[in-house]
Amino acid sequence: GRELWSVEQQVPRLSLRGTAIPIIARDMAISGFDNGKVMAVSLAKGDTVWETTLAAPHGKTELERLVDIDSTVQVSGDNVYAVGYQGRVAMLGLDNGQIWWAHDMSSYRGLALRDDTLYVSTAEGEVIALHGRDGSELWRNEALRRRGLSMPAVTSTAIAVADFQGYLHWMDRATGQLMARERVAKYRVSNPPVAADDTVVVLTDGGQLAAFRARPKPKA
Repeated sequence: GRELWSVEQQVPRLSLRGTAIPIIARDMAISGFDNGKVMAVSLAKGDTVWETTLAAPHGKTELERLVDIDSTVQVSGDNVYAVGYQGRVAMLGLDNGQIWWAHDMSSYRGLALRDDTLYVSTAEGEVIALHGRDGSELWRNEALRRRGLSMPAVTSTAIAVADFQGYLHWMDRATGQLMARERVAKYRVSNPPVAADDTVVVLTDGGQLAAFRARPKPKA
């Protein structure tokens, strides 16, 4: 239980509730912070490998200057994908943290990655699919605005998101069209759903654990 190393970032006076979960890629630990920065540190000694500002605070009030990165970054090959609140979604180089592309976007729930496609739940309640290589938009679903969506879960055929009323929504991966909806419980779902093949597992804030399996309808 002896501490091997510790790394800190300066935290703004006002920030969103929650912190990002670090991930391990190669010999580094990578995480986002409440000040809008993404940092990669050495697993062996905690030395900073790189540090990149995803979004700089702007505005006159503390609320306007919130740029928290509270969601886990995603890594695929030599690329790191991150998104922040009132900031940007971006692809960074795993070796040096260089931003290869970025688009203005606000999200505190985070993004999912599957087959070179990013799926982002925005702070406004939109679900957006982006091409991983250049960030171009593939589709956008605005039907669930203001529902406090969870991070997307990617199944073999669909995108699943939960909301503040305890509903689980499925969208077609190719088009973003709503396919199905089921109420898990009368509790908010803050935890990200977990997907395995065509099954989605959800844990509500009330402590109810449920699993759903969705398959496309057979053709007539």
